[in-house]
Amino acid sequence: MQSSLREALIDSHVAAIAIAVLLFSSVSAAFMALWGPADFALSILASEAAIKPSLADMNLEYVASRIVSEAPYNLPVWLSLLASALACLFAAWLLSRWTYGVGPLRALGSYRDKLSRKTHA
Repeated sequence: MQSSLREALIDSHVAAIAIAVLLFSSVSAAFMALWGPADFALSILASEAAIKPSLADMNLEYVASRIVSEAPYNLPVWLSLLASALACLFAAWLLSRWTYGVGPLRALGSYRDKLSRKTHA
């Protein structure tokens, strides 16, 4: 008896592992996309604070202008990471909906219950 690809994915662990990897990749890329601008701004603020330890002496206009002038060079990297995070999330959602008929988190939750039943060898 020949089964469809969808039924084969449901019976095996491949779909659940692929969904988990895609979700992890999405979270990782989103974290890197948001960490980049935060790290960039914090490093500029830290260097300015090292030069002028008093908050009253800090030139916040200079810090803001430096962030605005140097951020566009890193913007394509941050946007590509954000696009990668969205693409991985969409792929996980699409695979989960096609295979299990529910969203990725619900599919992984029900798959965890399936593994904990102790019926697998």
